[in-house]
Amino acid sequence: MVTRGKRRLKPEARREQLLDVALALAAGGDVAAVSVEDLAAAAGVSEGLLYHYFPTKQALVEAAVRRAADEFLDTLYAARDVGGDPVEQLAAGFEAYLDHVEAQPVGWRAIFLARTGELAAVAADLERRSSALVADALGLDPPSAELTVALAGWNALEREVCLGWLDHPEVPRAAIEEILMASFLATVSAVAHHDPALAAALAPFLGPD
Repeated sequence: MVTRGKRRLKPEARREQLLDVALALAAGGDVAAVSVEDLAAAAGVSEGLLYHYFPTKQALVEAAVRRAADEFLDTLYAARDVGGDPVEQLAAGFEAYLDHVEAQPVGWRAIFLARTGELAAVAADLERRSSALVADALGLDPPSAELTVALAGWNALEREVCLGWLDHPEVPRAAIEEILMASFLATVSAVAHHDPALAAALAPFLGPD
């Protein structure tokens, strides 16, 4: 007998539902405090059914966060594939980044707040790949150590600004864009004084000294 109110889903649809629920709970930040009972209750399923799809709570949460990270990277790679000069590629990347934050706030938040164990590695890998896309747009492969360090620092600022934006949606997107672009230009122009290859790549952005 099927309990009234519960939906029978095909296996792939049920798996996606469980991933969505895990992602929403992970976006709260305290993944360790989320129990299997919490996940099952939020999904409207039994704990036994949850274990049928994922061997452990951690496996479910990791799969959910990895799916969100993959979707985010797909967005960034699609922006890169549009082509154009370095200025156009970087501008497209910024637009795609903020588009994704707006369209997928739960997934994006979960990536950067659920930073325990393997989840921290997912977030770190995503930031590394994001920085690599910036360096690639500038034609710097590999980037200098100075640029690598600077981009890691700027990524942290970008992350915190966007997390704050999600908490304060009354802040207009134009203000977020200006904050991020101004801080990016300040960061890379400071590095350019020590990196001739970067200085040449940034000439269309920064103009003559």
